[in-house]
Amino acid sequence: MMKIILTALIGSLLYSSLLAQQRSWGEFPMVPSKSFAARASSVNKVKDTPEYTKALKIYEKLCQARGDFRYPVPEFYMTRERTIAKIDYGINPTIYLSDTAFAVCETFGDQSEAAIAFLLGHELTHYYEKHAWRSDFAEENDTIHLSKQLDELYQDMLKSSSGNAKLRDNLKKYKTLSEQFQDLAMEAQSDYLGGFLAYSAGYGRFTQSDELIRRLYKVFSIPDESEGYVTRSEREDMSRKSAQNLQEFIEVFDMANWLTITGLYEEAYRYYRLILSEYQSREIYNNVGATAMFQALKLFSAQELSFRYPVQLDLEMANSRGEDEITRRNKLLRQAILHFDAAISLDGDYAPAYLNKACALALLNEPVRATYYADVEARRAAIGKYETNIPYIEVLLGIISAQSKTAAGDQAAKAKFELAMKTDKTGIAAHNLAVLLKQPPPVPVESTTNEFFDDEVIDGESPFQILFPDTDKSLTIDEVLEFEQNTKKSKQYKLFVSRKSKKNSALFQATNPDYKGETARGIKIGDSQHLIIT
Repeated sequence: MMKIILTALIGSLLYSSLLAQQRSWGEFPMVPSKSFAARASSVNKVKDTPEYTKALKIYEKLCQARGDFRYPVPEFYMTRERTIAKIDYGINPTIYLSDTAFAVCETFGDQSEAAIAFLLGHELTHYYEKHAWRSDFAEENDTIHLSKQLDELYQDMLKSSSGNAKLRDNLKKYKTLSEQFQDLAMEAQSDYLGGFLAYSAGYGRFTQSDELIRRLYKVFSIPDESEGYVTRSEREDMSRKSAQNLQEFIEVFDMANWLTITGLYEEAYRYYRLILSEYQSREIYNNVGATAMFQALKLFSAQELSFRYPVQLDLEMANSRGEDEITRRNKLLRQAILHFDAAISLDGDYAPAYLNKACALALLNEPVRATYYADVEARRAAIGKYETNIPYIEVLLGIISAQSKTAAGDQAAKAKFELAMKTDKTGIAAHNLAVLLKQPPPVPVESTTNEFFDDEVIDGESPFQILFPDTDKSLTIDEVLEFEQNTKKSKQYKLFVSRKSKKNSALFQATNPDYKGETARGIKIGDSQHLIIT
């Protein structure tokens, strides 16, 4: 029976048109607006204040986390307008956050940054999901045949209702409400994906979005009921439902990460693909590509793959492979390259994707292209933000040189590995140098006993007591995998199960962020990485 158990302390994680227009929380948003004048008034920009500096820092982290630089990143300003937050979709896209809304967010104390990130993530999602383009499509394409048919049908219905004032009013109301309902759907999506953007930027999951709405209504003196808008209580309920969906989405994302670090790459790949169907970022594309490449690495023989590649975590190598597996691994590698290309298309300076693409090309025995993407593209992108990638670029170039199987190639590889060893903290350069020199590679000492596993207890239960948990939540990932949870077994942790079958599953026990206990090795939440990996 294959069952992987990880018992760990886990806290919080890790253009429509070029015409100037505005779309905001004051237009069809979180809250209804009072008048067009309030939306169209001149903007009183606020800069160079402590409040602006704090909000700008949060905004920039959100933009970096999204990692989509195919379009201009909107400028950011605070404003003294009597509005909450809004977007100007003009030639220079701009997002505004009012100083009053900022002050409301500050009332959430240690959750204030998360509240600000939630508001700004909401607006950024409108922008990146092109919600204004969807709203303007019908108006800008009213001459196409289908649009004319719809308008003629509506006008005919109005004419046929002459003499029946109630029916005529209901038809007009139906058209208005259907358009507003579409806008509400975009608001719900912005709550949901904007919340995930804030989470991925490091602000955790903001769990008080409904309370934020309540406070905004109060501070901005917005009636609980407004013509053409849902009631305040309905809007709060929408936010709570979006928060529930966000929680499930985050749990799928966490499971994908846990499966990756435990070497279950095929399963992780399936989880990341599901995430990608709803949320696209350079990191997600890169993760999908990396897990596809990790699967391919398992299909190389020990003789074919003596060196360790910079993207490699751990490999299970067999002694022989058939032609079918060679075909499969090449397909996986080319599939991985497509995902790396997608990540690069979002951010042309995303060094990890260039390096991963170079690794995949080297594994496909395309040394010229691999060298170009490593030595030119990855090296260029690594300067500055991604300088920790530079030793891994040298490692890959050393592998490519060694693959030539010439004396000159071996000499060049030796120089590259030695250069990388000066700054490489993972040991991958030292391992590859030992392989090149036909010396025993340095092997970390690993325990061959279950001394910690046997003693491990979380909230009074050992791993053996949770091997076959009952589950109260289930989500189908695809035709192969089921994601299950037990959320009620303990107030201190949740159980997460990725199940292929009754005999093939991975189980993770994740504690709450405020769990005070320790592992059998004395590790607790807040400890440094050094304590965990040594």
